[in-house]
Amino acid sequence: MIRSYALAPLRLLALALLAVAGLAASVPLMASVAVVITYPAAVGVCRRLTGFSRRLALAWGGVAVETPYQSGSAPVPAQRADGWYEHDGQLFKSPAYPRFFLRMKWLSDDPATARDWGWLVLLAPLGAVPALLGPLLIVAGVAALAGAAGVSAAAASGSEAAAGGGTWSWLPTAATSWGGVLDGRPTWLAVAAGLAAVAAGALAGPMLLRAHGLWSRYWLGHASRSWWHTSGFGEWLRRGGHDTWKAVLLLGLSLTGFAVFALTLLLTMVSGGFGIAWISYAVRPMMNQYRRLCAKWGGVELPDPYRPREPLGEPGPDGRYRVGRSLYATRDGAIRAGFFPWVLGDPATWRDLAWMATAPLVALCAVLPGALIGVGYFGLFWQALFWPLWGLPLFLITGFWVSPWYCWQLLALAFPALAAVPGWVSVPVGLLLGLLGVVLARPVLYTIVGWALLLLAPGRTARLSERVEHLAQTRADAVDAQSAELRRIERDLHDGAQARLVAVGLSLGTVEQLMDRDPAAARELLAQARETSAAALSDLRDLVRGIHPPVLAERGLVDAVRALALDAALPVDVHAELPGQPPPRSPPRRTSPSPRRWPTPPGTPARTGSASTSAT
Repeated sequence: MIRSYALAPLRLLALALLAVAGLAASVPLMASVAVVITYPAAVGVCRRLTGFSRRLALAWGGVAVETPYQSGSAPVPAQRADGWYEHDGQLFKSPAYPRFFLRMKWLSDDPATARDWGWLVLLAPLGAVPALLGPLLIVAGVAALAGAAGVSAAAASGSEAAAGGGTWSWLPTAATSWGGVLDGRPTWLAVAAGLAAVAAGALAGPMLLRAHGLWSRYWLGHASRSWWHTSGFGEWLRRGGHDTWKAVLLLGLSLTGFAVFALTLLLTMVSGGFGIAWISYAVRPMMNQYRRLCAKWGGVELPDPYRPREPLGEPGPDGRYRVGRSLYATRDGAIRAGFFPWVLGDPATWRDLAWMATAPLVALCAVLPGALIGVGYFGLFWQALFWPLWGLPLFLITGFWVSPWYCWQLLALAFPALAAVPGWVSVPVGLLLGLLGVVLARPVLYTIVGWALLLLAPGRTARLSERVEHLAQTRADAVDAQSAELRRIERDLHDGAQARLVAVGLSLGTVEQLMDRDPAAARELLAQARETSAAALSDLRDLVRGIHPPVLAERGLVDAVRALALDAALPVDVHAELPGQPPPRSPPRRTSPSPRRWPTPPGTPARTGSASTSAT
């Protein structure tokens, strides 16, 4: 017990140093996150730091902190039948790239990853300062005792030592003042205050260690322990931060598109218009990637709007290929010549160019939430939390005083009217500005996505063409399925009921011949014919039920599949999640031909009643 009290101040000092080291490491780690390729390594370093903190919380504070990471490992990309690996619509020859992207998504989707980053940043201002309370009390008590001893030594050595030049001449003023609290007080009061501070620091050490462990469990344990996560406020902040960097990423792609548009104009002026086709075709993968991001982040549909290239027809009687109004002797020449009409005749090409020219004007609004969060939340709010970690040590070492509200002081230099406002106002102002940026992040993201939906979505003609193609494909599938069903019914009738009915007819013919000369054999054949006819009837019933099973009409599709599974020879488990029942197929309406209307002789009265004919 005595050992734990004696080691507690050193452990608290080590925890404070660990918090400061974690904060210092967070800066390069966050910079490495921006360089996408180093993201898994940065997350791994962050998890090792948090794992070390969990072990210290158990060893020094007696608080067990569970590991909240999602179980299992990152998914492994599956190899296609052609030997390639697919990820997000892209094909890779090696599994390295898909494995990297899948692992990065798996790490980013883990909620514990965001909590680890929050711990890395929050532990320094909110964990290191309380941890230093115990060691600071001990240091202050020892300083007060040393100051009292210096005063006694100065009094014993004479007035000359007390006046100045003594070894301890500066300690009484520095140590016994405590900010003016002990200034001018008796020496015994400084000794009592020093002893009390040392005792308080030593006794509070284990309690501060346990409090630090509880704080680590609150932040690094399961989300159910933290109000920050159970209330949804932390998730709201995280979503706002994600929407901010998504909008900024779309802004970067928009600026890239504008640069491509400027290059297109330059090449068009140089090449006389041919540059539009080449660059518009080359930029289509980037445009499709932009559509996929907008569809994924904005919850909209942005399919590929480009027209497929029509195949080149057969050569004419003279052996030449026709493209528009031109004839080409070779197939390759005709293909190259058809490239420009195909690209320039596609309306999606011109919609892409319109988006490239105007997208930065809309996407520039992404700067607003980013600036509000950066300047307000991290510039005005967080600076007050981090100031004790560097501003106070700087003053103690160099004597240079830096205001805790230094960002507010910089703003006051730019706007002199703010000098009359107290500096502590920067904390609530920064918090409000940061929250305003989080609130505006999603509307800004939806604004950018809406502009992309307006210009980059397929036009009416493209949508109709796609719909016609889809209907033609589904009609072909339905016709194939109907033909296969008819062939199955024909095969079942031919091999089952028809064969049994033929057997019945042959048996009855034999019975006619045996009726007079061998009645016993005839009766036996009649019994066999009755059994065969019953089997034929059973086959017909099974065939009819197979066309539209009663269990399908009465119990639905899921129970019908379960009924098929029960008849299977192998053990089958059916897991179905069908929201409701599909609508039954309505029978086709039979349109009877309209009755032939003969001219009515003049003077004949019109017929009345239920008939639908009228006088003509």
